[in-house]
Amino acid sequence: MKLLVTTSYSLLLLDAGTGAVERLHHGAGLYYGIAASPTFYYVAARHRLVSSDTPPEEENGEILVFNRRFQLIARWQAPFPLRDVHEIRYRQGQLWVTCSFDNLVAIRRPDGSWQRWHPLGEPQGESRDRNHFNSLYFEGPRVWVLAHNRGPSELLAFDIASRARLDTVPLGRQAHNIWRQGGELRTCSSAEGRLVGHQGFAVETGGFPRGIARLEDGYAVGISEIAERRERDLSTGQVAFYDAAWRERGRVRLPGEGLVLDLHPVR
Repeated sequence: MKLLVTTSYSLLLLDAGTGAVERLHHGAGLYYGIAASPTFYYVAARHRLVSSDTPPEEENGEILVFNRRFQLIARWQAPFPLRDVHEIRYRQGQLWVTCSFDNLVAIRRPDGSWQRWHPLGEPQGESRDRNHFNSLYFEGPRVWVLAHNRGPSELLAFDIASRARLDTVPLGRQAHNIWRQGGELRTCSSAEGRLVGHQGFAVETGGFPRGIARLEDGYAVGISEIAERRERDLSTGQVAFYDAAWRERGRVRLPGEGLVLDLHPVR
């Protein structure tokens, strides 16, 4: 199986069997979320690095649209800034985009229009990144939104139609990603260097785990080095591979790519 991998500098295609890496796109700043529809792949590009001297309030990201041959065919920009874009998800013709800087989830509708959604209300004042919303998980009629909180994190469930808040599950520290396995909600507890579940699941990964993909016979997890903010884009990330029982099978290093942000299987 092959994986799309986003890093500080690139969109990569990684062969999980051989470890071979092909660079598909480069030069659009930090790349983060990856989503897929039946026809296209969508990749978030921030046009700014973590180590950049450009103020974060001036960031304005976009969505790169690739066909299934990994050819760039379109660039989507919202009528408002997409700042500090993290995970993105595709659902029923809509693309959902977490924008942590503004405590915002941006939603692109099938007609090309955009909607802003502030899950806990629009922040007031200069400090807008109150909860650092960074991940999404759709489950039937609800959407889970991960509040990183720069410390103890929470998984927040909302009704998709009404946006009413339904549930809160405390889980992880500086967490990223949400998935459910065996009835258990799980996340990357990035600050602790491990994966955790709300019913006791735990796997030590080391480093700063962020980005997860289900493979045909296991899982892949992105692992970034822990470094000072201005040094993060100069670090060397890895992709760790696990079998279905979460036993580690090996890792692929990605020198010169900085942070590893997201993974997505190519099927």
